[in-house]
Amino acid sequence: MFVFLRSLAAFALLPLSTAAFAGQADVCYSAPTTTGQADKLTSSTPLECPQAGRHSLSQLAQAGWSIAAVQPVVVDYAIDPATHTPTSASAWQVVLQKEAK
Repeated sequence: MFVFLRSLAAFALLPLSTAAFAGQADVCYSAPTTTGQADKLTSSTPLECPQAGRHSLSQLAQAGWSIAAVQPVVVDYAIDPATHTPTSASAWQVVLQKEAK
């Protein structure tokens, strides 16, 4: 019975322990371009990140962030009312993660 209660207590405290060791995540974007595709992504491309701020990939790596995913995304889409042609803007989306210390 004691083992069961100890296991139950450990299970009940699990969310508190994982919160103490949780890392961070952030979703960043490069400047949008209207050329139909995102500009070439380089280690010096500036990225806007809500938590990490405005930095290049090199600066983010130096600050302890690692890349979880990278993909081009459409960040704006519209139809020109005069010409009825679609217009769009693309950017790089970079998902970052940082492990807790």
